[in-house]
Amino acid sequence: MKLERMSETNHARAELYETLALLSDRLNYAQRFDDAVAVKTEQIKDLKESKPLVFAGIVAGAAVAVGVAAYAVTNKIMRLLG
Repeated sequence: MKLERMSETNHARAELYETLALLSDRLNYAQRFDDAVAVKTEQIKDLKESKPLVFAGIVAGAAVAVGVAAYAVTNKIMRLLG
């Protein structure tokens, strides 16, 4: 009887530790974010090495988009001020 209770207790304890480990992984947003950034960084490196023209096009497109957005915001501010 005592041995059976200890076995049940050990099993429950093992399940609890497993659940806590899963929760810890799911709730550790900083680590999940770091992992996602590492994956995307690796994907970008792979794209840069395998398709340099596509990579250059994406970078140029992003630069144009940022430039247009900066111009639009600056233009709107200047109109409001003046």
